[in-house]
Amino acid sequence: MITKKDFLDYAFESAITSMNYNSLQAMSGDIAEEVIATGMQAYAKDQGLTFTDEEVHATIVAGIESLNNAGADFKLQTWMMK
Repeated sequence: MITKKDFLDYAFESAITSMNYNSLQAMSGDIAEEVIATGMQAYAKDQGLTFTDEEVHATIVAGIESLNNAGADFKLQTWMMK
């Protein structure tokens, strides 16, 4: 069964994949979060769901942290392969 957290994660992934992640990194934190939140709320509307601002914020914080960690791991892997 799909949980609300799963839907929040899908919404985050949908918002991130619909835009250039490098562009988001160049934005200030507040603007990037607002862009992602708007994408997540659009996903929720399309799916007939509702997300609170707190749920969206927590998902964005966790998602960005996960992406940053994945980027750091990738840099380490490519460095080790040299």
